[in-house]
Formats: sequence, C-alpha cells, structure tokens
Amino acid sequence: MPLQLITVAALVAAAAITAAVLLPAMRHGRPPTQPAPPATAVVATIDGQPIPVREFALYLGQERAATFTHFRQRFGTADGPHFWTTPHDGQTPASYLRERALADVTRATVELNLAHQFGLVADSGYGSFLHNWERENARRRHAVAAHQVIYGPVQYTESNYFTYVLNNLAAALRDRLTDTRAITTPDSALRSYFTAHRGDFPHQSFASAQEEVRQAYVLDRYRALIERLTGSAHVRTYHSVFDAVPVT
Repeated sequence: MPLQLITVAALVAAAAITAAVLLPAMRHGRPPTQPAPPATAVVATIDGQPIPVREFALYLGQERAATFTHFRQRFGTADGPHFWTTPHDGQTPASYLRERALADVTRATVELNLAHQFGLVADSGYGSFLHNWERENARRRHAVAAHQVIYGPVQYTESNYFTYVLNNLAAALRDRLTDTRAITTPDSALRSYFTAHRGDFPHQSFASAQEEVRQAYVLDRYRALIERLTGSAHVRTYHSVFDAVPVT
C-alpha cells in the first residue's frame, strides 16, 4: 500500500478510537478523564493565602451530602455512575460541590487570617495545621502508652482535628475582638438586641438574661464581620487544578 494511503488509514483509525473514548463521556456531560492533581497543588489563593488540594478536599467532603440532597430534591436525581458529571440546568453536581467548598474554605481562611492578625495563631497556612495535627496525635499516643488520661479521641482524623481547631479558634477570636473593642457591647445595643430577639429569652428580664444577651450579640456581630470580610476577600482560582480535583 502506498505510504500516503497508510498514513490516511492510520489517521482514520486514530480518529475512530478517539471518538469511541470521548463520545460516551460527552453524552453524559463529562469531560475526558483528567489526572488528579497532587495534594500540594494550589487550588486557589484567598487574600494571598494558598489553598492546597489536600485542604480543599476536606471541604468537598463536608459538602458532599448537601450536594446529593440538593440535586435529589430539585431535579429528582439518584446516585449512579454519572451522577457527578451529568448537568442539570447547565451545572453538574461536581461543579456545584466545588463552588460550595470554595465558599466554605474562603470563609474559614478569612477567620484564620483574622486570628493571625490578632496574634492567636503564628501561621494560618495549612502546612502549619498539618504539623500541629501530627504533633497532637503524637502527644496522645505517648500519653496513652504512659497510661495517662487524655480527653477526646486517642487519635484525631485530619478532618475532625481541623473542625476542632476552627471551632476553638472562632471562640477565642470572638473574645479577642471583644477585649480589643473591635466588637463593642454597649448597654443600649444589648437592650435593642434583647427587644428584637425577645423570643430567644422567654420568661426572662433583661437584667437576668444580660450575659446570655451579650454572648448572643457578640456572636451576631462576629458573624456579620466574617461575612463582610468573606464578601470582600480576593479569591483567585486556578481552574486547571480546581476543575481536576476529584469529588468522589
């Protein structure tokens, strides 16, 4: 067979193979398979703080159940091999999940950066968290081996320890913001809050509920502050990594 005919035949065969691989994926609304990025690859930067795949994966895990529920209730979809890659109203569950996870990690990063500004953490990066997690688990292993009393689990999972740290840090940050008068609690504001949320303090006078009112008011102001900072955060997404992070 002449060389030109061999070349044409080879190209036709290659095109047929490519179509056989890509067309089933296209019919189900999913792109060709992408290799998963490494755990250290940067998904996004939030106010300059890099977010690695490993950290982003925690938020994906936290939002997975809510994503299932959303698509089941709104579109009647069921779990299956193409659940994550089948679009509904122009959006796949995978992209919806990634967007929710990005919103969550943005809020958490804003909190961590604020805690760093107020001297509560030396380093707000995820690498520092991983170091502290490993050190805490080592401490717990040694304590158990020495028959010492420990509180909580013998070993924290990465996800559980991250949640534990964030919850404790948020409480400490509220106290620091109040102590430094970044959040103020004037009597007039507390009384107004008490009146507006009277149902939260049934059968109580302002005098008897004042400390509860103060705590609730501080929490309300803290949440408003974090939401405002989150809304103005500078988020830069690296889609070559972001879109390739596995959701399952």
